[in-house]
Amino acid sequence: MTRNPHPVLLLGILAIGVVLGIVVDRSGPTVIADSAPPVVNQIPNPAAKNGTEPVTKPAAAPRDTVSPKNETASGGLFAPKIDASPPPRSAIAIDATEARYQELDRNFELFQHINHTFELVAKTVAPAVVHIVARKTRDGEDKQLRRYEETGSGVVVADGAKSNRYVLTNNHVIEGTSPSEIYIHLHDGRVMHPTRVWTDAKADIAVLDMGTTDLTAARLGDSDSSAVGTWVLALGSPFGLTHSVSHGIISARGRHEEELQADGVENQDFLQTDAAINPGNSGGPLVNLKGEVIGINTAIASNGGGSEGVGFSIPINLAKWIMRQLLKNGKVSRGAMGVDLADLKPETADELGLKRPRGAKVLAVHPDSPASAAGIEPGDVILRFNGSEISDLNHLINLVSMAPIGAKAAVVVWRNRRSVEIAVVVADRETVLARLPETVDRKLADRPVPIPGEGTLRRPRKPGAPALPKSSSPREANGVELQSIDTAWARKLGLPDSTQGVAIVSIKPASPLAIRLKSFDVVESIDDKPVRSVEELARALEQTDPSNPRRLTLKRKIGESYEKRVIPIP
Repeated sequence: MTRNPHPVLLLGILAIGVVLGIVVDRSGPTVIADSAPPVVNQIPNPAAKNGTEPVTKPAAAPRDTVSPKNETASGGLFAPKIDASPPPRSAIAIDATEARYQELDRNFELFQHINHTFELVAKTVAPAVVHIVARKTRDGEDKQLRRYEETGSGVVVADGAKSNRYVLTNNHVIEGTSPSEIYIHLHDGRVMHPTRVWTDAKADIAVLDMGTTDLTAARLGDSDSSAVGTWVLALGSPFGLTHSVSHGIISARGRHEEELQADGVENQDFLQTDAAINPGNSGGPLVNLKGEVIGINTAIASNGGGSEGVGFSIPINLAKWIMRQLLKNGKVSRGAMGVDLADLKPETADELGLKRPRGAKVLAVHPDSPASAAGIEPGDVILRFNGSEISDLNHLINLVSMAPIGAKAAVVVWRNRRSVEIAVVVADRETVLARLPETVDRKLADRPVPIPGEGTLRRPRKPGAPALPKSSSPREANGVELQSIDTAWARKLGLPDSTQGVAIVSIKPASPLAIRLKSFDVVESIDDKPVRSVEELARALEQTDPSNPRRLTLKRKIGESYEKRVIPIP
């Protein structure tokens, strides 16, 4: 027989079931043991090395998900409360901006070492960079001396053999100034005068002896190994703004500027850079990212006088050679072979059987010269000098200039469509020129004629240039303004009162003679006959027949003295 359950027991079981049902319903959705884990977002941690350690952040709940706190049992007594309103736009914008900053933080980590390198170079080299103020005088219009200041930059260097400290700068910054009128402003605030000054106008280099050993010196690098595209920094005092730094790259090598050539700067093989160089930067260092000085900034190409991305720097290898010569001998002794040279044109190279226009063409070989003794002939193309391939005329001139005087140099020339090697004994340039008083050592006949709009090279302003005496009878010929020399003119030019001839007052940039003549040249003779009048010289300058060239003998100011030159025209 079956026994019926007690009514009280049945009621208890029913009540327990109802309670359990309510509890289960309120506890949320059922969780299955083998379901996937909740999705999380992994955000790279900016503080982690290389940004690879993630920060785990729970994923945001889907928009249709209801928080358990607002949820009732399905079909329960209370309906779910869902906040479906979107976040405000300002909050979205703030989140997007923050995300971008986080991305920038991550990207900056990739370039932090480069940024730090620039900072380190500036911090390392800056103590060796100086600001130079040179106090000069000039004649005023009332014939009274006027004082003015010319400013520039420089870099402290050490003598390799001694511990002495010197400032390396441009000659044109301190030209014509005594040591007591040169003020060197150091990085630490001190102001000093050099105890001695050496200059070389032909390379535009000056060396100032600081008379002390306690100055921070910059490290000198190797400009020959500085390739196009190399990152560089230019340090100095543009417009008198001391401790300035700009950066760029080496844009080109082996640049030559005719305007500087006309100004007496003969040794040219400039580094071109787009680092900002302005008036006041002259003489300051151009350095690589190892903090090594690879150039001395000297000029810019500019229409307005400020930086336009084309600056020129003297290679430090040339500057070091000049400095060592000045410190050892008090002057610079340059080598020479005794030849007249010209750049090799592409059409000439093709005619001679050369694949490319490299090297320098020999126009003439002077008697009783090293080149004549060695067997170099007119028409030869010099391809190599002491193992270095020649890129152009100026490259060869620099190599010959720096060659040891009295030593044999291996020269490779192109003759009769084949290479010929010749040994030449390099001689002192001044000795070679002394034997050729009426011959110019470098012809300019094959130089390209400047086009209108050129003549844009800039250096710090030179207020000390001689003021031009007023004349009642100037004469212009082929873009050149001429004036007869009288006592007033001779004195203005620093020449004896007895000087005779015709002065070049000015030259228009578009003149075909702009690359041959220079303002303040004094023409003494035409074809070895003394110039008697302005008209006589004007007629010679106006001739345009290249088959009948004329020879002008003139005096040209180089540094503090005049040198005799012979210039062919046209």
